[in-house]
Amino acid sequence: MIRRSRRLATGALACALAATLAGCLAPAAPESIPSTSPEETAPKEAVAIEITHIVDGDTVRARPAGGTSPPWTVAEGPADDEVPVRLIGVDTPEVYPDLECGGNDATDALRALVSEGDTVWATRDDEERDTYDRVLLYLWTGEGTFVNLDLVATGAGEALRIHPNDRYWPLLQEAESAAIEAGAGIWSRCR
Repeated sequence: MIRRSRRLATGALACALAATLAGCLAPAAPESIPSTSPEETAPKEAVAIEITHIVDGDTVRARPAGGTSPPWTVAEGPADDEVPVRLIGVDTPEVYPDLECGGNDATDALRALVSEGDTVWATRDDEERDTYDRVLLYLWTGEGTFVNLDLVATGAGEALRIHPNDRYWPLLQEAESAAIEAGAGIWSRCR
């Protein structure tokens, strides 16, 4: 009886393992991984935009990529005009009009993540623009790196909460705490 129970249990375990492996190794349906969708780490509502210029560590210029609709309201002119984009939730040291400690490093950190001509994934939060008429966005690289978070986590900038655009605030705040504790970037050089 014990042998029979053991064989049944072993057989059931083998079947469960085979079913699990078959599910893991089975190719995904083509429609579930479209070539124009963001990586799994970017939200499903993310829209492709092209970086046209890196202004500083938390500001770029961008336009819709490949005929996609922009994640911002088009007030005047063609929808494919480039716009200034301010990254939500991160504040990096300034490079203009006066260079602040860490300003060039923050710009270099952003350039290490995205380059002019790159297509990235973007989402908005509650408010579309800031007082300087810059479009407010969260960005993800084509590989799925959350740009705003990476800048905070590496100490290129500090977490910045401006309500109501605070969807990722807990994540950004946690990354900032870890960067401060590690003395990363501005937290060791500029404080």
